[in-house]
This record gives sequence, structure tokens and C-alpha cells, in this order.
Amino acid sequence: MTGPASEQHDSSAPESLRRRLEKVDRLLLIRLRSLGDSILTLPLLEALHDWRPGLKLDMLIESTFAPVFTRHPAVHEVWALEEGRGKVAAELSRAATLLRIFRRRYPAVLNLHGGPTSALFTAASGARLRIGQGTFRQARLYNVHLPPSSEIWGRSDLHTVEHQLSLIRWLGLPVPTAFRHGLRVGAEARSRIHARFQQAGIMPGSYFHLQPTATLNTKQWPEGRFARLGDMLTEETGLPVVFTAGSNETQTLVNVGQSARRKHYYWADLSLDELFALIEACRVFVANDSGPTHSAAALRKPVVAIWGSSNPAAWRPWGTEDYELVRSDLPCIPCPGYRCAVYGEPRCVLDITVEQVMDACRRLLGRRRQD
Repeated sequence: MTGPASEQHDSSAPESLRRRLEKVDRLLLIRLRSLGDSILTLPLLEALHDWRPGLKLDMLIESTFAPVFTRHPAVHEVWALEEGRGKVAAELSRAATLLRIFRRRYPAVLNLHGGPTSALFTAASGARLRIGQGTFRQARLYNVHLPPSSEIWGRSDLHTVEHQLSLIRWLGLPVPTAFRHGLRVGAEARSRIHARFQQAGIMPGSYFHLQPTATLNTKQWPEGRFARLGDMLTEETGLPVVFTAGSNETQTLVNVGQSARRKHYYWADLSLDELFALIEACRVFVANDSGPTHSAAALRKPVVAIWGSSNPAAWRPWGTEDYELVRSDLPCIPCPGYRCAVYGEPRCVLDITVEQVMDACRRLLGRRRQD
């Protein structure tokens, strides 16, 4: 078997790896963490499936994000780690899943995450081909090292999807430029949401969906401005507004509701499948830079993304032109986002006005009418 150093530097390495992958019947892909990262993995899965439709593509993920993959036509099987139910339960889930993966005897594993947990599963799989970036921690656990993504693509301004697609590019395979299948919404979740529409008197396709939450305060547009935006959308169009948040983010919706002057809907009890179904049926989706924003892009919905500290080149809605990115032009963007080291408060997102976001909504609505 070719060692890490020769795989990394030998110019024939891509051709050699391609020949070896052509001989395997099953590939395990490891993608831990985050809704957005999970969704942005789908183009890679679609590209691999288009290359070899008979190749069984299995995913190792965290259970929270299973709806992203369970119905996707490129995915054969999903291994889901149970997280968030206590440390003991999480460790037991990891151990049981690790044992089942080892018994499956995968011929090849592709790690897309690079953290210690994913490295452990890569090594413990016993796969003959263990593929990862040469910059990953525990790089010695991989026997195929991909070059840096910037080297593969010949540029540094890469979108996260392009990072994920680096293997496809390196192998010389066709690289997708949009989602082919995107997210697949479950029929049961769609039925539950439509029943909720009937109860609320909402017509599918005739409401705005606003998600006012974010993982970092440097990405969080103020709740009062979301409330004012919702009021303006209803006043100008006569259409209802549905605000959503996770079950652990209910206070955000309470704060929005206290600031709003108009009646809106506030739902924080949706499963991820139901959130997808709600996004699927909206007129326009408005949110911060977040996993739900990537969900809306994958569902091919018109998106207004309110941007803060993160890199728009790497995280903008991907695979669609039907979006508006509302952002400031401060020279400190992007930054890690854990705190604002320049101004003390995140001016990048706080400088964005309600009127700017409303204008973006108007532009999207205008384009929709022209279509």
C-alpha cells in the first residue's frame, strides 16, 4: 500500500487513488457537526453517485442531522451517533457504532471532519483506504493524504462546498455547480406542517419564513429588527410571517414577539424534518448566516441572508442565484466571530438596517413576479 508521503507528493497519486476507488463497492463518509456542514456535503455525495451509481455511499453523522441524509438518493445507509442525551449515553452510542462499523469491514473511508472523534472512527474502521486532508490532526492515521484544497483548486477563495468537493476535483471527475437533489422532505413532516397551516389559516407558498437565531452573537441580527422586518413584510404584502427557532432558542422568539406590533406566528417546537417542510412551502426565507439558511438554498427557495462576521466567500448560499446577501463592508470581515476584537460589539451585523433587509426582500419578490 502506498504510504502517506508518496500519496501526498506523487503526481500520479490522483490516478492511482481513482483506480483503487473504482474497485471498492462501499465507501464510508464521516461528516460530524453542524447542520450547515451536513447540507453542504450533499454535492459531494451527488458527484460520487454520478461517477459510480453502484457504489454504496454510507454516512457517519450525528443523529440530530439524520434528516439531511436519510432520504437522499445518493445515500445507501446512515450511521447516527446519539448526541445530547448525556455523556454516558453518547459514549455508549459511539462504542456500539464503532463496533458495528468495524464489523462492516469498509474497504474505504473518507473523513470530511478531521477532529479526534472522526479520526478515531477512521482508524478503527480497519479500512484499507483511509482518506483525509494532510493537514488533519492525527494525520498518521490516514494512508491517503489529500493536498490542501487551495492547491487542488489553484485559488484560496473557496466555498465550503468546494472544500468538500476537493476529492472530486483532485480525481479529475466532473464537479457539480448546484444541488441536483438537494434536501428531500419527508412526507409525514410535510403532512404535519400542512395540518398546522390549516389550523393557523396559512396558505402554502403565501407566507414569509424568518429564522432570527444564530450560533454566535457576531452573526445575530438584533431581535427587535427582526420584529420590525416582520411587521413591514405583513404591512406591505398582507402575507403572514412565521418565525421559527430551535427548542432551546425559545427566548429569542419571545423577545421578537414582545417587540412586534403585528400578529405573527412563533414556532419553536419543530423537528428538523418539519423545519425543512416549512421552509419548502414559504414565499421567501430570511435568516442570519446559519444552518437553516443553507437548508433554504438546498430547497431552492429565495433567500435573504443577513451577514455578520463569517466569510461570505466560504459560507454564502450555494448552488442558487435566487438570494440576496445583506452585509456591511467593514475591513475586519471575516473574523473568527467568537468576539468582536475591533469594536467591542459586532458592528458588522449591528450596522445592517431594517430598510436594507426589506429592500432585499423587495428585490427578491420583484424577481419572482417577473418569473
